[in-house]
Amino acid sequence: MKEARFVYFGSSHFSCTVLKTLFEEGLIPTLVVSQPDRPRGRGLKVLPTEVSSFSSENGISLIKPASLKDEKIYEKIKSIEPQFFAVADYGKILPAKILKIPSVFPLGIHPALLPRYRGAAPIDRTLMAGEKETGVTIFKINEEVDAGEIIIQESLPIIESDDVFTLMQKLAKKGALLLIEVIKKIERNDYTLSPQDETKVSLAPKLRKEDGKIIWEKDAVTIRNLIRATLGWPSAYTYYKERLVKILEAEVINEDSGQSPSTIIKTDKEGIYVATTKGVLKIKKLRPEGKAQMDANSFVCGYRVEVGEKFF
Repeated sequence: MKEARFVYFGSSHFSCTVLKTLFEEGLIPTLVVSQPDRPRGRGLKVLPTEVSSFSSENGISLIKPASLKDEKIYEKIKSIEPQFFAVADYGKILPAKILKIPSVFPLGIHPALLPRYRGAAPIDRTLMAGEKETGVTIFKINEEVDAGEIIIQESLPIIESDDVFTLMQKLAKKGALLLIEVIKKIERNDYTLSPQDETKVSLAPKLRKEDGKIIWEKDAVTIRNLIRATLGWPSAYTYYKERLVKILEAEVINEDSGQSPSTIIKTDKEGIYVATTKGVLKIKKLRPEGKAQMDANSFVCGYRVEVGEKFF
């Protein structure tokens, strides 16, 4: 592959994994653009994005503009004379003026099979929906969110043990390798641009805190999907004796408890068994607000949980 001059836009953990994989494969951006340092974590310490940290540690030229509409930022990116942009979860929409800079294409890396799951949280929303398959799309970016012409897609099965973290890693690595393949295709002039089918569009908006609230009147499979989809944030949560409790790991037991949803029907060293509309949810790991993560047995002993009590 010829040495491609490109600018990489990214900020998140997904984006950092893409960048690391590109770096390992020898495709190193001429410039990285990431979000500014911001207060993070409980202590609200001002920290760089993961993409910024990786770029700095590996000597990759980096800028962290507060706005892409700044004329100096435009001139800086233009001076690179990039053939491509590679955009992976940067966190802001690129202005039309910026999108016109690359001599070939601005390319987007999206962890879903577009036109499905357009938006900020495709991995989370895919898991929440209980999908059995997902994938990565490399597309030509236009001024609409995730709506550009598709260059390549590759599907990936979602296995039972997947959660938002494991699936994110798989899709990020696949996305990086597909980007390399696309650049080779463009160099050979061996590619097509396929418009997205607007009749098949679905959206994946950013998660809100309230999206993590467990509705016990739903079935056990749906609740477990919520748990594995929201592990990063906001986490699936419920309440026990007025204390917020985050549920971190659970298993579905396909049996009818005969009890009303949210009722604790059994506890043992392996879990807390809770009735739902269909099936039983066996809670394995959880974290009470303000406390460390613990297994179910520790929670039962520490909080004197009794059969017949309810989460709410």
